[in-house]
Amino acid sequence: MIKLGVFILPNKKLKDKILLRKKDVKKKFGNQKYLSHPPHCTLCVINSTNKSLNLIKKNEVFTSRHKREFKIEKSEIFFNDPITKGNTLIFKIKKNNFLKYLQLQICNKLKKYTVKGKKKFKNVLMKKNYQRFGYPFVNTNWRPHFTIASISKSSTNEIYFKNFKNEKLNKINQKISFIFFFQIKKNNHKLICSKKII
Repeated sequence: MIKLGVFILPNKKLKDKILLRKKDVKKKFGNQKYLSHPPHCTLCVINSTNKSLNLIKKNEVFTSRHKREFKIEKSEIFFNDPITKGNTLIFKIKKNNFLKYLQLQICNKLKKYTVKGKKKFKNVLMKKNYQRFGYPFVNTNWRPHFTIASISKSSTNEIYFKNFKNEKLNKINQKISFIFFFQIKKNNHKLICSKKII
C-alpha cells in the first residue's frame, strides 16, 4: 500500500518565505507537526498500490481550461485543527475556478486507483467525500493553503499568533504548469513523478 500525495509546489520566492517562517516556528516552539514537511499545497492524499501508481504515471493526463495561476491571500490559523488537534499556521490561497476544476479533475481521475480504509468521520461532507474519492476535503470544504506547522495547544502563544495573522504577504502570485506526486511515509515525502498540466 502506498500513501500518495498530489501537491502544488511553491515557486522559489514563496518557498523561501515558507522555509523562513518554519525556521522561526522551530526556534520559538521547537519541533511541531508538519514543521519538517516540504512546502506544498495538498490537492489530495489517497491510499493506492504500486500497480496503480504505474498506471497513473503512464496514462493519466491533466488539463486546464482556466488560467493556471493563483494568489496567496493572507496568513491564517486553523484553530482546533480536526486532523492535528492543534492550531495550524498557514498561508491561505485564494480559491479560484482553476484550482476548483483542477482538484475535482484529479480526484475524479484518481478515485479508480484509490484503496479506501475504514476511516470514520463525524462530519457528513467529509464522510461523503471520503467514500467517493478516498479523501475528505474536496470541492466546497477544501481550503487550499501552504502549511507552516501545527502548534500544539500546550504551546499556544497569543502574541505570536496575532503577529502571524497580521503578516503582510503583498498578494503573492504564482503560475503553475505541473502537479507533483509524492509517496508519504510518516514525515518523509519522496517525489515519485510530476505531471504537466496541458
